[in-house]
Amino acid sequence: FGGVLIDATLEQIRSTVLVIPDLHAPAVHPAAFSFVLEVAEAYAPIDRVVFLGDAYDLHAMSYHAKEAGMPTALDEVEQAKEQLQPFYDHFSAGRVDYMIGNHDWLIMRKAVDANIPEDWVKPIKSIFGFPRNWRIHPRFGRVLIDGVQYKHGEGLGGATPAWAQAKASMRSTVIGHFHASLSVNYYASEDVRLFGLSAGSLCDSSSLAMKYGVKYAKRPLLGMGVVVDGVHAYAEAMPLKNRGVR
Repeated sequence: FGGVLIDATLEQIRSTVLVIPDLHAPAVHPAAFSFVLEVAEAYAPIDRVVFLGDAYDLHAMSYHAKEAGMPTALDEVEQAKEQLQPFYDHFSAGRVDYMIGNHDWLIMRKAVDANIPEDWVKPIKSIFGFPRNWRIHPRFGRVLIDGVQYKHGEGLGGATPAWAQAKASMRSTVIGHFHASLSVNYYASEDVRLFGLSAGSLCDSSSLAMKYGVKYAKRPLLGMGVVVDGVHAYAEAMPLKNRGVR
């Protein structure tokens, strides 16, 4: 369903990595794709692209209460594919890594509940129609680029979840998953300097599928990330009008 767990040794080639967080199609923010292109142009040339997972929301397969008016599972996936097509087309060449997230994994969870062997379930690349050049990494997996680990992000949370996970592994870390976290934190000791980059999300909080978020005081932070040479991390916020304080 996922792929081969990638736990590579430190790569020597230095690179600029474009980091695209949770999209949750068909609830992608209307300005997400154009924003990604603007950031990519600002940091060009881009050598690698990492999608941090949960490109699909799969609300119809959720274990939480379903919202009335949402499409069936098959219709939802087709709508999501249509919404993600610009991403598929634009990133159809070069090295692209995709980290399976907890929403992506809902299909496999349903199969496990039904006692269906994993070998009987179609690969996620086939289900979602990902481009051929996308390399799929399993849930809880990671990919290393210039010594930095990229993960979906399930695990340690808090105010600065990427930084918490970087400290736990003693390795610079880039994650998504936590929609309300968009930040970069650095730490240096006598021997090492680490960073944690939380890349936010690019989903539309006004979508019916995202309605569960209304109970939280913190709202999603729309943005993405860029990592240069494995040592410079940037959290780019989508330009939006400030709501202000009344």
